[in-house]
Amino acid sequence: MDRILVALRIYPGKVKRPLNGYPNDKIKLVTLSISQLRKSLKKYDYKIILINDGFNEADLNSILGSGKADILEIINTGGIGNYATFELQISKLLENSNFNYLYFAEDDYLYQENFVDLNLQLLNKFQYATGYYHPDYVNFNLHKSFLPKENCPQISTTCSFWTTRSVLLQDVTRLHMYRKLGDLGFWLLLTCSFRQILYRFLLCLCSPRELKLCSRILRTLFVKGSKFLFSNPRELAACYPSTSTHVDEKYVGIGWV
Repeated sequence: MDRILVALRIYPGKVKRPLNGYPNDKIKLVTLSISQLRKSLKKYDYKIILINDGFNEADLNSILGSGKADILEIINTGGIGNYATFELQISKLLENSNFNYLYFAEDDYLYQENFVDLNLQLLNKFQYATGYYHPDYVNFNLHKSFLPKENCPQISTTCSFWTTRSVLLQDVTRLHMYRKLGDLGFWLLLTCSFRQILYRFLLCLCSPRELKLCSRILRTLFVKGSKFLFSNPRELAACYPSTSTHVDEKYVGIGWV
């Protein structure tokens, strides 16, 4: 059986608008998130690398409890922030060569029990997968597709996603552009040709509520043309309905129940 390695980033910052019925306390929320993720992983051979960007030792012990057998490594960072912890995820996932399936995880997501099963199925066909069917997919022209929702390649603005070791090794340079381009930009860079990025830029120019995205897309277009013009576009597929969701009620995954 292929092995799974999860690189999970946690930090004490609160969620602004937690879903109704879910804890507002970040320690309780992270504890719940890890518990649901573990439940989805339970039949697999997996390990977790925990990147702790600010919880103190007592809080961390409260989050993990006595269940530390699946923790491969705990890395304590002193509030280095989003971009730096994402880059640490990349390096740590590549450092461990005994794992084939890799999951970039964040601490403010909830999971269905079939989350892992369905994402691994998507990775049989696509280079990247996410359990989170982002509401932007239906609310913004930038993301809209005429293809059916099920197993449809997307452009994502999530940093919780799956890939394989072989794909990550090939794409590591593009993923490191997250610091410069943000989540939307590096996914455009990964999943679109130069012409496709230009097309989405024109779509946003024609949509008043998407004009604010134009500068980010234009920056990505420049990077694509100057550094990655001949890089192969990848495909990212999102589970529909969502098998995971951001816990912020403004960004709840489509189809999440």
